[in-house]
Amino acid sequence: MEKKIGLKSLVFMNVSALYGIRWIAKSTSNSFGLGLGAIPTWFIFAIVYFIPGSLICAELAATFKDKEGGLYDWVKEAYGEKYGFMVSWLNWVAKIFWYSSFLTFLAINVSYTLGIPALADNKYFTLIFSIAIFWVLSILSTRGISFAQIFTNTGALGSTIPSLVLVIFAVLGVLVLQKQAPASVYSVHTLVPKMNADSFVAISSIMFGFAGAETLAPFIKNIDEPEKNFPKAILMSALLVAVLYVVGTISITLLISPDEITASKGLLDAIGRGSALLGIGPFFLQIIAAGISFSVIGAIILYISSPIKMLFGSVDGVFSERLTKTNKYDIPANAVYGQAALVTIILLLTNLMPSVDAIYNVLLTMTALASLFPYIILYVSYIKLKKEKPELERPYKMVKNDSTAIWIARFLLTVTIIGLVLTASPVMNTFAENVIYEIEMIGGGILIIISGLLMWRRKEKKAIN
Repeated sequence: MEKKIGLKSLVFMNVSALYGIRWIAKSTSNSFGLGLGAIPTWFIFAIVYFIPGSLICAELAATFKDKEGGLYDWVKEAYGEKYGFMVSWLNWVAKIFWYSSFLTFLAINVSYTLGIPALADNKYFTLIFSIAIFWVLSILSTRGISFAQIFTNTGALGSTIPSLVLVIFAVLGVLVLQKQAPASVYSVHTLVPKMNADSFVAISSIMFGFAGAETLAPFIKNIDEPEKNFPKAILMSALLVAVLYVVGTISITLLISPDEITASKGLLDAIGRGSALLGIGPFFLQIIAAGISFSVIGAIILYISSPIKMLFGSVDGVFSERLTKTNKYDIPANAVYGQAALVTIILLLTNLMPSVDAIYNVLLTMTALASLFPYIILYVSYIKLKKEKPELERPYKMVKNDSTAIWIARFLLTVTIIGLVLTASPVMNTFAENVIYEIEMIGGGILIIISGLLMWRRKEKKAIN
């Protein structure tokens, strides 16, 4: 009998899924970021968006603990199988872009681990490494979620420990020993985010940085006492992640200024600066980069199997039996391999861009855009279930009063829609470049939705015939 996932492992796995240490550099960079404005933005969004959204996922997971479709089952209960499929489809597409950007980040950290930072700027190393490691992790992910615990538990430490190191280096090197003056000037003027297109896009990235509370829901049957442990783990990990983001953004800007921070390498640059201030050799940066690499590997394995299991393992009749057939670990292995082939194609196409950092930024923006669609459907479904199915047994509730819960969900829905619109803000230098950018952002989003609807329509026609 397969061992159930306990509370401790569940917290580790949630941190691995929820916390993306890379977002600290992305958000604080003056290039495609908020600069110092990221500090209050992380704090505000943690309180008003991330924690209540995570608790909504906890409530739904506890309510439907006997099912294992996650987002699919929650939306299906509210709006039927068609929209359950659509939210699964949108969630999976978002992860396709996410894999590509995360693999780029992994390649950069591996180059630092090897002590050859110059490799981080080599597009061909990044490409070949990303493709190879994704295939390896895809094969490993077909062994099931219990096997993945080995990587996700290690991965959680690989992201939290480097964050703590960043904080310690900033406090010791800048505030206590005063080896250098603070790299940034903190004032009301500098902490208020600039209201421009880059900031609007960065805000949506922060929203995506807080995404992922629903990731483990498709494995609810693998969790020990899910109605009790899942909400506990969500709340504990959400609070920890929120603190790490806020403290991390303060620390990185103490060590290097937002003008120096790049989205892809800013974190390692800051830790490297801290190491130098404290007289620690470059070997330490290699250790930290190795830890971050483990955290990325843990998150990728978790995210490879979760959306695949929800889309191909829950919805019947849309995809061929060859793709939906599950192995002995209850994972649609052929779908996992097909996904790996698709990610390979995306990596090959994005390699045509001029630099690794440019590739990384575009993939992050596309990821943030695609990832917000499922949350719109999620919050609408939660509101409907609260209104129309009050008789459902809910072992855990975000708040006791249903009217308050509905008001909170409406607020989250509004913020998500605004974030979706902001993601498509024009950020290029010329009108012609912005036209192309908008076609990619908006047109791509519309194409994703239409393709999902067409697949469902084909399923319905098959059923009639």
